Amino acid sequence: MRNGLLIAILVLGGPGCADTLASDDGEQPLLTSRQPIVGGTADAAHAYVVGVGNTRKAYCSGTLISARTVITAGHCHGNITRVYFGASLGRRSTSVRVEISRRHPGFRSATLENDLTLLKLESDAPVQPAPLLRESMVNSGQYIGPEYTFVGYGVSDGVAGTGFGTRRVAAFPIVAVGPARVGGTPGTIDATQFYYQVPRMNTCDGDSGGPAFLVRWGVERHAGVTSFGDDPCTLDGVQARTDALQIAAFIQPTIDEFEPDNPCRADGVCAPSCDVGPEVVDPDCAELHCGADGVCALACALPADPDCAGRHDGLGG
Repeated sequence: MRNGLLIAILVLGGPGCADTLASDDGEQPLLTSRQPIVGGTADAAHAYVVGVGNTRKAYCSGTLISARTVITAGHCHGNITRVYFGASLGRRSTSVRVEISRRHPGFRSATLENDLTLLKLESDAPVQPAPLLRESMVNSGQYIGPEYTFVGYGVSDGVAGTGFGTRRVAAFPIVAVGPARVGGTPGTIDATQFYYQVPRMNTCDGDSGGPAFLVRWGVERHAGVTSFGDDPCTLDGVQARTDALQIAAFIQPTIDEFEPDNPCRADGVCAPSCDVGPEVVDPDCAELHCGADGVCALACALPADPDCAGRHDGLGG
């Protein structure tokens, strides 16, 4: 039996790069790509991993990266009108309306190059945001070898297509950072992608848009978005990179536009005055709160923040 995290879902959305003003009418076509978090377990820890979809349901995964900004896959772009929160998703899950959906202007449906979409929420999210990996990934031992944490709501069985809606997590290393020849499903990956191939471990349908986190300085940081993989979710997969190059070209300018009046937004600079309560508000301050200081930083991973002990994701479901 496979536990799943779903990855890619090659959904070729509508026209490329224009903003989409959210509307609660219509529904995104069913995704047809592949990849679950196969070999994973149910996850209650990553509250900033979310479901994205419309008023009827979530159909992709995503990550809150600033108070009102969610990142998901470019191929999930379309009629996204809601972001859902909680370890399991259902009609009663906590949700926030999407005000704007903006796909990367360099998105290419044929290759899934620049497979990124950013969503502006109508109001602040009810959970902490995850920090970004603000460095450049390369094919070195810093990035090839360490385990990444993959999270998503994808199906638990890539053949039967069952189990979507439960957040799952798995950890495994990647093989290459693009551009590179990789064999397997894609054959090659470009400079906006990275690749993994681990027996019995994968992402799957519905995991599209979900994160890959890499721990740096004790904090897990958003390094990639689940993009695509092999059809039965058993061989390999590709993530869209969200490291320094994409932050500079697309992610940071969009966050700054979405949240211009928020001094605590994700911008690479910690504003200590933001974190005066029991929760981290500025994701760039997470590494400063991994000790017992009365402020819970969910992103602290090695070790976990003792101020978050006993915390679980009780939202939604």
